[in-house]
Amino acid sequence: MQTKELNKEFLKQVGKRIAKFRKKRKMTQVALGDLCDMESASIARLEAGNSNATSLTLLKISKALDVPVKTFFDFKF
Repeated sequence: MQTKELNKEFLKQVGKRIAKFRKKRKMTQVALGDLCDMESASIARLEAGNSNATSLTLLKISKALDVPVKTFFDFKF
C-alpha cells in the first residue's frame, strides 16, 4: 500500500473506534459534539476517516466518552 492509502486506512480505523465507543454509550454525534465543543459534522468526518484529529481533539473525545485516548489506537495495523 502507498503512504496515502495507509494514512487513509489509519484514519478510518481511528474513526471506527470513536464511533464504536460513542454508540456503546448510546450517544449521538450531536451529543458528543456538544460535550467536546465541536460541530456534529466534525464528529462525522472524524468517524468516517475524512479528517485528521489533533491530539487535543482526541483528548476531548476520550474524556467525553470516558475512555483512555489509547483506546482509539487499539487495533492491528
